[in-house]
Amino acid sequence: MNKIKKNIRATIVAATILGSSLVLTGCVIAPGAYLDPSSSAEAGYNLVDINENVVNPGPVTRRDLSGDDIAEKDEFYQYLIGAHDVLNVRVWNNPDLTTSQNMASSPFNAGSTVKESSELVRERQQVTPEGVEVQSDGKFFFPFAGDVVAEGKTVNEVRRELTKKLSKYVRDPQVSVRVQEFNSQKAQIIGEVTFPRPIPITSKPLRILDAIALAEGLKDSADKVEAVLIQGEKRITVNMAGLLDGDMSENYLLRDGDVLNIDSNRYRQIVIMGEVNKPVAMPYDQRGMSLNDALVTASGISQLYSNAKGVYVLRNKTGSGKPTIYRLNMKNATGLLLADRFPLNARDVVYVDTAGVSRWNRVINQLLPTTNAINDFSE
Repeated sequence: MNKIKKNIRATIVAATILGSSLVLTGCVIAPGAYLDPSSSAEAGYNLVDINENVVNPGPVTRRDLSGDDIAEKDEFYQYLIGAHDVLNVRVWNNPDLTTSQNMASSPFNAGSTVKESSELVRERQQVTPEGVEVQSDGKFFFPFAGDVVAEGKTVNEVRRELTKKLSKYVRDPQVSVRVQEFNSQKAQIIGEVTFPRPIPITSKPLRILDAIALAEGLKDSADKVEAVLIQGEKRITVNMAGLLDGDMSENYLLRDGDVLNIDSNRYRQIVIMGEVNKPVAMPYDQRGMSLNDALVTASGISQLYSNAKGVYVLRNKTGSGKPTIYRLNMKNATGLLLADRFPLNARDVVYVDTAGVSRWNRVINQLLPTTNAINDFSE
């Protein structure tokens, strides 16, 4: 009988402690985050209920960010030869003056009766079966033509100069010049791409989309809203959202020394947390995202623990204004329809509150070790 009385007494003491704790502290002792909208004035934020006055007239849909014109027309692009480029020069009907021929057929071969000189040695070093290399001084040596300035010129300009010089030794020379190896100029693509790498500048225009394709695409973590194109001391902000949506005016032409930096999307994410089935940070899509999109990405709100009347969107302040907390009651179908018309911004936080009974259960779970200890002590 005494043991039963002790157990009853211990239970009463535990209940008294529990009741007193709840009366004195309310839900403060409940673990986890909790939003109390009644304290909005003291907290320094604006509390706005999501209703017909703050949502779009219709569902949040994909915005068309495309443009019309390309940044620079391809027909105006011309490749300028640089140091260490390899040129292929062909003089028709004169195989000895064609760089693709074996050097044994050159008029300056080892069996030639022409006196060897430093120029002939230099010619042998430059004119090879693989082509003729433009040296670091911007010139290349070619039989009968001597030194030819190539750096900073187009292949047509080099062809005209070679034709003029060879016409003294060859009747009506028909000369063709093309770049065989592009070694002088490169652009870089860095950041959140599959393979960051230098990309040679060639006779074909290289644009931002070309560079991304050559780097084997963007990573999932890439910022698809903006990128930075560095051209010397100039920094250009590239509207990636528009570009990926077909705005070719953002498809800039890349030139020697340009650096295209694709940053991470960690600064443009939407965080979904609280009583959802899968808390997640999702990339923000500038073309349009709704509150419903975010909740679907988090696999919906928890049917066991969530308070459907307390779905919040936390938006930080812009400029000197206050932060804003938007509150939505999703207890019925009207709330679902409003969520589909509420647009999200980058860096928004979507938070689903915990149901009161769930907070109560968590408090009980915290206090159970205390009541068990009291029972053990009483025994």
